Amino acid sequence: MPRIQSFPARCLLAILCGGTYALAYPPMGLRWVVLPALAGLLWILRGEQGTRARTLGFLFGLASFGAGLSWLYHIFGVLFVVLMFVLAAFPALFAEMQSRAERHGMGGLRFAAFTACNWTALEFIRAELFPLKFPWMTPGLALGPNALLPWIGVYGCGLVVMLGVALLVHGLWKWSSIPLGALAAAVIVQRPVPSLKQGDPGTITVAGLQYENVSLDVFLTETRKLPQDVDHVVWPEYAVPFDIRNHPRDWKLLRSLVTDHDITLTIGTQLDEGTGGKWRNTALTLDPAGIRGEHTKVHTVHFFNDGTPGKTALPVKTRDGLIGTPICFDCDYEGVIRKMARSGAEMFVVPIMDAASWTARQHDQHAELFRIRACENGRWMFVCGSSGTSQIIDPNGHVHVKQPALSQGVLTGEIAAISTQTFYTRAGWMTPWISLTIATLWWVSLVITKPKMTAQPD
Repeated sequence: MPRIQSFPARCLLAILCGGTYALAYPPMGLRWVVLPALAGLLWILRGEQGTRARTLGFLFGLASFGAGLSWLYHIFGVLFVVLMFVLAAFPALFAEMQSRAERHGMGGLRFAAFTACNWTALEFIRAELFPLKFPWMTPGLALGPNALLPWIGVYGCGLVVMLGVALLVHGLWKWSSIPLGALAAAVIVQRPVPSLKQGDPGTITVAGLQYENVSLDVFLTETRKLPQDVDHVVWPEYAVPFDIRNHPRDWKLLRSLVTDHDITLTIGTQLDEGTGGKWRNTALTLDPAGIRGEHTKVHTVHFFNDGTPGKTALPVKTRDGLIGTPICFDCDYEGVIRKMARSGAEMFVVPIMDAASWTARQHDQHAELFRIRACENGRWMFVCGSSGTSQIIDPNGHVHVKQPALSQGVLTGEIAAISTQTFYTRAGWMTPWISLTIATLWWVSLVITKPKMTAQPD
């Protein structure tokens, strides 16, 4: 490809590529534009060094995150700008290491492999390890549910995306057909999921109440109206924003509800820790026999008073099997769902709270992460949100039925227990860690060794 000499023109292209990258995610959802967007970034970085390279990466990040996550302004106000600068620093650092590798004479297959590891490692740090960890808008997420997820997970899919793009940009056409062909096949060809019928072995009927800012009485009343064949009912995160065990009247009503209707109930609530006014954001599960178990939210939301974080990720033993009950933000990250599945969780019910004021774009983008987690671990998942999106997701990550965002109502359907574990649950989750290890060794080498080519003045 011809090289654009004008640096201002490259800056403009960096912004355009970043904006294109944002189109891969809801509300547009043009998934495959992630490929030309990343290809454009790699193309304009060729031959650039120092501040110029970092500037191009930063502009790409600012445009992509600024456009794709503009709904964050409704949550954080002017702090949104600070967050965008922080997120944009990661593609800037990616560009810096790319320029160093080029100055060291790296090329061909080796440079393409470095590019894939460089991107995946920094993405993994940004999403899972950085204090302000932010797992939205990754290439693997853009692809959506696919047949590679149960093997290498969302970060592994991102690695394959960047490897294919790097090989393509560097003219290694035949080699690029391998990862890009694998991606196409993974999206198109997936194993079938049998339809569920009520009464089938291991199948339960679930119901979720998608209501926001309503009283306990509303949840009680609407639950009593549910069909008699419902086995498991879910209320959203913070449906009961107090420790109901300390309110005898309310606790008695709740116990009577599950006993009279013979249901298992998982509610989003707050449980007091008993000291210093501390509390835990909890998914509490009970049935006619009493409390079956609880899960404390592990990944509390940044900058919010979201309770004391939990430290365990274990399923709850119910009459219908081992059920994982992660809470909302827990599913944004790979660890909680995977650890629950590894510990025997056969299906998942998930209380979440996405406030209506956060806009439909936030709801739609957040809904994608639950589909990724279901597919990675090969589990049925029932998500019940305060204002959406409530959804029933099959083990391939496909939505069978949903209650749309910014609406109120009841969602019912079937999910089934699955005991077999995916390769990802058992070992494939190490893919980004391996990429990070390889990239770190490369980064250290690029920093401590002398480059073959003289750096251009910044």
